[in-house]
Amino acid sequence: MSLDLLLVRHGESEGNAAGAFTGHGPSPITARGRRQAEAVGRCLAAEGTALAALYSSDLPRAVQTAEALREAMGAAHVGTPLRLRADLRERAMGAWEGVAFTEIQSRHPEDWQRLVARALDHSPPGGESHRAVGRRVAAALSAVCAEHATGRVVVVSHGVAIHHMLRHLLGVEGEGVSFTADNCSVQRLSLGDGRVRAVALNDTRHLLGV
Repeated sequence: MSLDLLLVRHGESEGNAAGAFTGHGPSPITARGRRQAEAVGRCLAAEGTALAALYSSDLPRAVQTAEALREAMGAAHVGTPLRLRADLRERAMGAWEGVAFTEIQSRHPEDWQRLVARALDHSPPGGESHRAVGRRVAAALSAVCAEHATGRVVVVSHGVAIHHMLRHLLGVEGEGVSFTADNCSVQRLSLGDGRVRAVALNDTRHLLGV
């Protein structure tokens, strides 16, 4: 038996649509983001496997995505508890939260290059480094996996957070390897017998036409 772990990035948020850093800010999902979340739910419902657990970051865009996903899965999952964890949050961007990408790129070009490269020890003013985010989400994911040895578990989180979850699960160290997670993409992993199998990364087939 194995654990079927699905890492889902939240639907398009207002910050995403505006091209701005959101971090821990309260940026809700857009109407398109809700449609994306519902598409994930319909996809999972069609696969016919019940959820053992549904987890989410406690930030509004992740919670709204998880709730819409659960609702779209149908009556059988309406009562599935949504378990919120602050340690599944996105990277804190400090003073840059709410600031447009283009502004940082033009005013702080060296910082921008470090952001693009996902330099492990670079931090925005008052924000988190990638190394710190990696440690935080690795501990969170380890706790989730320790509680669920088998079944299907969905974790709704954020782009940078999921990048580091994948690095942790797949044993990637150092810089130079980056994982992309588009809005409402699904990262499918199978964990069992001491092994991690990546079934699909950045799977967005369910979003065609959304």
